Amino acid sequence: MAGERDNAGLGEPVFRYAVISDTHIRPEEEESSSPWKTNLLTNDRARWVVDSVNRANPEFVIHMGDVVHPLPHTQTYGSAAKAALRILGGLEAPYFLLPGNHDVGDKNNPTVPAYIVDDHGLDLYSKWFGPLYSSFDHGGVHFVLINALALNSGLVHEDEHSEWLEADLEDNRDGRIHMFSHYPPYVLDPYEPSNYDNVDEPGRSWLLRLLLDHGVEAFFAGHVHQFLYNRHGATDCYNVLSTCFVRQDYSEMFRVEATEEYGRNDVEKLGYCVVDVYEETHVARFLRSHGSTLKKGQEAPAEAPQVGTHYPREGRAAFLGVHLRHPWAEIVDLPYNGPIDEFVRKRVRNDYAVLGLWESGIKSLRVPLADLLEERTRRRIRAMVEMGHAFKFFSAGVPAEPGLKVLLENRELVDSLEVIMPWREAEEAVSELLSVRRDLGSPIFLANIESSVHRRQEGPKFSHYISHGFRVGHASSLDKFSGLNGVERAFDGYVFQIGAEESPWDSIKAVGAYVQERCFSAVANVRLASEDPAEYLRDPLRVANRVAESLVAAAALPIVDVYVDTFMDVDRGYFPRVGLYDRRLNRRIGSYVMTHLQGALNEYGSGIALGDRREVDGWDVFPFENRNTDFSLLLPCPSADQDSMTDPPLGALSGAGEKVTVVDLVSGKMYDSDHWRRHRSQLSKNENQRGLPVLCISRR
Repeated sequence: MAGERDNAGLGEPVFRYAVISDTHIRPEEEESSSPWKTNLLTNDRARWVVDSVNRANPEFVIHMGDVVHPLPHTQTYGSAAKAALRILGGLEAPYFLLPGNHDVGDKNNPTVPAYIVDDHGLDLYSKWFGPLYSSFDHGGVHFVLINALALNSGLVHEDEHSEWLEADLEDNRDGRIHMFSHYPPYVLDPYEPSNYDNVDEPGRSWLLRLLLDHGVEAFFAGHVHQFLYNRHGATDCYNVLSTCFVRQDYSEMFRVEATEEYGRNDVEKLGYCVVDVYEETHVARFLRSHGSTLKKGQEAPAEAPQVGTHYPREGRAAFLGVHLRHPWAEIVDLPYNGPIDEFVRKRVRNDYAVLGLWESGIKSLRVPLADLLEERTRRRIRAMVEMGHAFKFFSAGVPAEPGLKVLLENRELVDSLEVIMPWREAEEAVSELLSVRRDLGSPIFLANIESSVHRRQEGPKFSHYISHGFRVGHASSLDKFSGLNGVERAFDGYVFQIGAEESPWDSIKAVGAYVQERCFSAVANVRLASEDPAEYLRDPLRVANRVAESLVAAAALPIVDVYVDTFMDVDRGYFPRVGLYDRRLNRRIGSYVMTHLQGALNEYGSGIALGDRREVDGWDVFPFENRNTDFSLLLPCPSADQDSMTDPPLGALSGAGEKVTVVDLVSGKMYDSDHWRRHRSQLSKNENQRGLPVLCISRR
């Protein structure tokens, strides 16, 4: 909400652990048992993740199964197990394993494509990897690793496992519990039909009842090779990324052409998880490996320190919101297509928008009021609010029944309401809005409609245009309206739009000065799309620059809520634009700049004041400061020739000298001046690395 910044956060975590899953390690020197070329990379990708996990310095690591790719009934299982133990032996922290279907056999269902779990598979896993289930305590949390393949198996092991789990949970009823399983209980809905990726009945209901009865705090699963997040009662249920390849059947979630190997090698969706445990909660961070590899015997290069980043649940300040124009909780029916699900149409929710919001540190979300009216999406909104997000709903006109009823019944989910209408009609709506504002208890902002009819036409062409919000520098209509009787009690502030050709830095400063003088709040929407509905502004660096300008200006002026429009690319239809994420919900440069710049400001940039921007040697320089520090945001000018650009002009910065810390806003890595210059000299111009956004920090 405008005018407020909560930056207290959760403090320091009590401890940290890591979760990896689905390494699918193969024999090092033998032919792969898989027809996919991607599987030849699994060992090298696992080695890279092991090295990256070590750098994260967890106190222990949990592997959630599918340690190896060959099944227990194949002759290469033993040699794959040896390779896995060598690779996982590189972990510097203790690690714990639980079995996956590749490790012991598929669940007991006649529609699965491989050998079903049996005593042979269980015994072989135990021989190589140890216990089939286990539990332990650490830092005030009880950790439970179950064997999901035991459920519904009909084996003697099933009864042993069930009795152990019920007793173990009962013994720890009064404490915090984190549970781990290869299979998730369900992928979308507790009542969904059996499919390759869930626990069948009756084991599913039994397991879900245990989660509810014992107040399990977190439940982690693998197997799906996709990020999924569900909230079951009070339990946060996470599906962890695979380290090795993507399950290509899930590529149907994205309405674009598949990546390499029909979606299997969508490397942006590979990674692992690091969990920070706090006194009363946890934060599960999903880290993308991008398919990086580390060959046998190879050492990873040393890395520069990294700027801290924060998820919304941590409670640190978040300076920019986003428009969620695309469906952000979309449910997709996947085609039935063996070998995995030949006989069922599996339904899934595309949760990569959620992952993107978390990893970018975005809290504030602008969505239509219709999202709140649909029950399934409303449940999703509630789960997101519990994760630290704030929803700004907008409505064309004053909400009417039945929308008004739902809005008031769920007022705890409403951070603010934006009412959009022709400003000349707003006076007539004052009495209605007074009633809504009183009953809602959340701020209400007014936005005017601007369309083609409000624009001066020249020549024979006519472009259909629609937008909303008052224009910076054209406030006469707003001044006239704000003087009307009763208006100050009907609205908390007004919505402004910042056009594609306007500087967010200058415009947000102007909006801040305007509203401070008149003692109300404001929302500013930063357009990434052209004013021409047929023009496609394709440059991701341009978007990254606008994000950077907007974020620093928003941090300096908390009286203005700033939203970037939009989160994900709009590459068809009207007003196409590049967003923070592409159509596969993979990260664009703007999302990295947002994440790392926000992290740097949370660390060093409280109480900042903006200076005046200027151009130096093909770079836009945006100075700002607080009591202890001088900052300069350096952005490559869009018109500059990348091939002829010089390095960022550190010498032109005020207070530079020897104390400058340079933050590469794309990688998040931090350098002192000398290390930065050496780093830059090693980069090739052909890699287009010279003209990327950086932040310079100079402590006084």
